[in-house]
Amino acid sequence: MTVTPHDHGQSRIDRDRETAFVSHDWTGTDSLTNTIVSTVAELSEIDPTEVERLYDRINPESLETLFQPTNGTAGRNTGQVSFQLDAYTVTVHATGDIVVARIT
Repeated sequence: MTVTPHDHGQSRIDRDRETAFVSHDWTGTDSLTNTIVSTVAELSEIDPTEVERLYDRINPESLETLFQPTNGTAGRNTGQVSFQLDAYTVTVHATGDIVVARIT
């Protein structure tokens, strides 16, 4: 999932408040890592390749494993993890909801 300011539904980016709320699609082809990096890049108005390397902050494979649906279909509904990436705090919820907010 690439996040753009024109996304509808579960994706909202507010550049004035420097926050974003997106929902990762576990059944889609994009990784959780891609969803996070795309969101931070969109908020920062930079190319995703310019975002700090995620694996310098958190192990992307562990993050994917922690929250991916169990048995391939049953979604998880509890738990969250937060970390900093570039100038943002990223909070990933087990449901796939991701909140990105600028560190003040």
